[in-house]
Amino acid sequence: MHMRLQAYFPKHIPLGQEGPFFTKKVDIHSNICYYKNKCSYIEVGGMGGRAIGETVPVYTDEDCEGALLMAKWPAGYRCPRCAHPHWYDVVARGRKLYECRSCGHQTSLTAGTILEGTRTPLHKWFQAMHLMQFGISAKLLAELISVTYKTAWLINHKLRHAIDRWDRELPLEGNLQLLGEFYGYEYLQHISPSSLSEAAVQPVVIGAAVSECGDIAHLKIKKDSKEQPSRSTEAETLDRFVRQHTSDAIVPRRVAAVDRRRNRGTTSRLPAVWQGAIRWLAWTFGGIGPKHLQAYLNEYCFRYLLRRDLLVELIGMCGATRTITYPDLTGNRTGAQAIRWRRHAASRGARKVS
Repeated sequence: MHMRLQAYFPKHIPLGQEGPFFTKKVDIHSNICYYKNKCSYIEVGGMGGRAIGETVPVYTDEDCEGALLMAKWPAGYRCPRCAHPHWYDVVARGRKLYECRSCGHQTSLTAGTILEGTRTPLHKWFQAMHLMQFGISAKLLAELISVTYKTAWLINHKLRHAIDRWDRELPLEGNLQLLGEFYGYEYLQHISPSSLSEAAVQPVVIGAAVSECGDIAHLKIKKDSKEQPSRSTEAETLDRFVRQHTSDAIVPRRVAAVDRRRNRGTTSRLPAVWQGAIRWLAWTFGGIGPKHLQAYLNEYCFRYLLRRDLLVELIGMCGATRTITYPDLTGNRTGAQAIRWRRHAASRGARKVS
């Protein structure tokens, strides 16, 4: 599926962008030309909106529809009701629909995907997917693709919801390295030591499946799932991480806990990975609260592992993940309670005067 989706990579970019930020590259196996950013995914964040803006590709709606079609139905169209492989093209109220030739069921291209119910054009969604490899904020995304801040925030978090499914489907396997840390501690102890509290400081475990030579094959950064993590020891926190985020089929052959404070000569890459994560959160967003912290950590791991194939993998996950609504993301209550209005006693009429 990935090689088929690569055919819908941007073939055109605005004039004047074949500058120092781009290099033209040819995939020999599929003979596909595409443009790849030379800058690393962390360094681009420090270049400002102008440099990132020059990397925004131009997509056509036809290419976006073709890529989303392959992501939603990798083996070709299948009716959601009867799995029939053939359809009619139908247009209703300006929307393109797929009508099953067998049962007559109609479905849209975005139904059942992360884009379901959106009124934002497809090419803006695909531009947002492309820009996610740089880890930009919703404010900058809104400026680059010309949408409102709320729309950009919702697009980013829906993409992170698809990344969360990708993360849950790939547990850690093999030799593991674990590092226990606290998000927010190093910042608050210098700025406002009195504000250090359980709500501000978030216990975090950085876990990686490593090869024999120490390279990171898979990475997860997770908040401690316990309701009161301050009462847990580090050993209990690491053990809970291993139980929740490793494969049951393959027992880890070796689990090594890394402590960068006590062992400064360690060769593990986890301390550098964690420093890169907190630097990105601080520089790009000014810090993240505990409510959405896990979604941003999942995004960081996703970009760290899939630097070159991020766009293709993200398109595939968006086509296979059902959407999430704004109230579900923000945690707002869906029901509305009636308000009883009471008039002031003075407005109930003139009092009798004896």
